[in-house]
Amino acid sequence: MNKKWKLIVNFLLIGLLLLVISACSSEKTNKGNEKGNESTSNEGGSSEPKHGGTYTILSPADPDMLDPHRQSSIYTHQLAGLVYNKLVSYETGPGVEFTDYNVVPDLAEKWDISEDGKVYTFYLREAYWHDKEPVNGRQVTAEDVVATMERIISLPGHQAALLSEVESIEAKDDQTVVFTLKQPFAPFLNFMANHFMWILPKEAAEGKFDLATDAIGTGPFVLEEWKDNIEAKYKRNPNYYEEGKPYLDGVIFKVVPDPTARLAAMRTGQTDAVSQISPEELNQLIKSNPEITVFEAMFPTQEQIYMDMKKKPFDDIRVRKAISLAVDRQSMVDRIYGGGEISSPVNPSLGKWALPLEERKELMPYDPDQAKKLLAEAGYPDGFDTKLMVTDGYGEQLVRVAQWVAEDLRNIGINAEIEVVEYATYFSERWPKVDYEMGIGYQTYFQEPDEWLRTQLHTKGTRNWYHISDPELDKMLDEQRVINDVDERREYVHDIQRYVLENLVNPIPLTTYHTKTPRMPYVKDAYPHASYGYGYLRNVWLDK
Repeated sequence: MNKKWKLIVNFLLIGLLLLVISACSSEKTNKGNEKGNESTSNEGGSSEPKHGGTYTILSPADPDMLDPHRQSSIYTHQLAGLVYNKLVSYETGPGVEFTDYNVVPDLAEKWDISEDGKVYTFYLREAYWHDKEPVNGRQVTAEDVVATMERIISLPGHQAALLSEVESIEAKDDQTVVFTLKQPFAPFLNFMANHFMWILPKEAAEGKFDLATDAIGTGPFVLEEWKDNIEAKYKRNPNYYEEGKPYLDGVIFKVVPDPTARLAAMRTGQTDAVSQISPEELNQLIKSNPEITVFEAMFPTQEQIYMDMKKKPFDDIRVRKAISLAVDRQSMVDRIYGGGEISSPVNPSLGKWALPLEERKELMPYDPDQAKKLLAEAGYPDGFDTKLMVTDGYGEQLVRVAQWVAEDLRNIGINAEIEVVEYATYFSERWPKVDYEMGIGYQTYFQEPDEWLRTQLHTKGTRNWYHISDPELDKMLDEQRVINDVDERREYVHDIQRYVLENLVNPIPLTTYHTKTPRMPYVKDAYPHASYGYGYLRNVWLDK
């Protein structure tokens, strides 16, 4: 029996055991926002929110900096989301799906769009910066917004690309900001709600405090202290613009790389929620702590296999197609994550913007025999040796995905040696500098089809970390972003994805799993969104 079948048999045996366990605990599991987020029910406790308590979050890794404009790492923006606000944001709350992208006011209480779609005018609400030097709690003005946006544009990277169609930004008066675009631009309002568009005080843009190690915003919580790779501490912002909120006295992020230690902390009540645990660990946790509730939703990103197309043999599309055909995606997501679906160049969390599931299955089948034929046609009848880069900074499950993929590749003759890289090095050095042969990882929680496609696949894309250059694809990517009719644009986005899966095949979408986050039963009114940041904690209260 080879390693792959041993792995499958072990998973099947574990699965039978977990079915018995889950039958005893299914009443404690829910579908999060999809079913009204039963985990926030107040049954048996207080009926009204109350103030007090500290919410503790355990993280498997920490960012290398806090500057939200220089770093697109999830860990930077999770920490930033408690401190900052945006002009507009995404709606959260009861009855709102985890992956709904309804744009609502944030620092801008309203906005106007000109008839030609080129001028956006935002009217700021009364809001105040945190009472920290050198800002000292002053009121937010339009100059802060202009300084923030100009800083973003001046820096290289993904955030600047979101403002690429902006021609000018003007502070019309203290509370009014006007954006003039080069042309009508369909994604613009979504980009303003994007989790990279945090508004900073102008003092930050002027370099009057160190954004790499500190954060001063208008958000529900004030950063008290960040100890790199240890913890971040926040306290309640008494001057938050939503009266009476937040309810929590504070929030603590603790870095705990060991998944066993994170699980033990949840069992013993040292944390209020834990993520990135396996189905086996989740069911063990529910068995030992049957009062725990579970938030379930579609993960807002996917695993991807990616290749440096300047390196042989990955410059040959037959090799890339063979790699895609070799991976048994559905079995992988079922065994490792406990359920999910074959993904798409636009992640399924964006709903109808992704290709229909049946079409994804047709375009990305599991066919190792055909994979072997393609390798032989490409001149590799006996396969080849390579290295497969992955990081353990996202938890153990991604490493297990790499192991699964390596075994599938071995079955068609490709010997992929797994290289586990520390998170900061992986995200800040190796991946963006295309210092790898093959890699596997999660992509950023992109919020817009243009991010999923143009950002990664355009020759000049800011997240094109694969050496992709396809003039025909570039033309299509440029065209879709100026189509204002939603249905017309969606169909063109589907055509682009079909082109990518037939003519590019890099990065290769694998699966999007159903994430399950256990929480303590006293955590109330927790309605997360499929974007970075924990801004929804402004509504959370502890019924203790």
